[in-house]
Amino acid sequence: MMEGAVKSAFEIGTARAAAGETSVGVLKVAVAMDAREVTIPVGIVHGARPGPVVLVEGGLHGIEIATVEICRLLKERIVPANLAGTLVLAPQVNPWAFLASSRFTPHDSLDMNRVFPGAEGGTLTHQVARVVTRELLNRADVVIDCHSCNPPSLHFTIVGEEGNAETQRRSVELAKAFGYPVVCANTAYSGTLSGYCLEQGKPTITPEFVFSRRFDRTSVETGVTGVLNVLKHLNMLDGAIEPLDVAGAFGDVLAYRSIGATNGGFCFLEQECGVSVKAGDTLAVLRDFWGRETERILAPQDGIVIAYPLQGNQAAGSGDKVAYLAYRMD
Repeated sequence: MMEGAVKSAFEIGTARAAAGETSVGVLKVAVAMDAREVTIPVGIVHGARPGPVVLVEGGLHGIEIATVEICRLLKERIVPANLAGTLVLAPQVNPWAFLASSRFTPHDSLDMNRVFPGAEGGTLTHQVARVVTRELLNRADVVIDCHSCNPPSLHFTIVGEEGNAETQRRSVELAKAFGYPVVCANTAYSGTLSGYCLEQGKPTITPEFVFSRRFDRTSVETGVTGVLNVLKHLNMLDGAIEPLDVAGAFGDVLAYRSIGATNGGFCFLEQECGVSVKAGDTLAVLRDFWGRETERILAPQDGIVIAYPLQGNQAAGSGDKVAYLAYRMD
């Protein structure tokens, strides 16, 4: 990990912090149709001692706002004189999606978490991802990529499958230190922020908080504690790691997979999140307007239901994700 000289200031956009200081500012990411600059908020807690650079970012999907409050509290609670290294806070990196209360960038209808590392000559989402990559990701040693599931869902942390064995090992250890149950993806989505970072050899974890479009007290409180636990694990802060008490927690590191709909319909959930199911158990039933069953979503193997990641209405169309299932890795 980088051990940058603490005598020099750390700068991102208009934020500039000398060693032992905290600063907030903005980073220009694009120019709007009315010729005004579009910026995202950034914060820097620059430690008094050398150490790694840890980035906490969120808001790739505009409806996932828990990171905003988590970053505010981290900025208030961490005393830079007590910190080794640098904590960079970027709570909302997709301002268009946030203002539209949307998962996607409305300007080009793209998911920002599918275009990394971005492209200079691409559409708006590609170009903003390129700025985020250049100014935030490439300057970090460790990345905490924050997301949210709407309930019903457990709190859990994902480690992607990209990267070499050492990057994977270090990422899993960071996820354990954070304190949520840990699941490893069995399939990589193209263009994710976490996938890019893992491929660059940067340990990266993706905590999944609960609730979109609102600040959930449990998510905010455990999210702050989880980041502090990571900083302690990296010897950036003194003190013991604080265990997190979240519903449905399990101790083993499990794999996970998403289970989608084929036919679609109104979605009636048959299991509680956190319960163990057997292969063939019904996870959800899809019905039409008059209650006729259109599809039965079954568990493909033994596992634990960790989320029903429905977006918007309690309904699913062909190809939509209905459930996340965690299972033991062979």
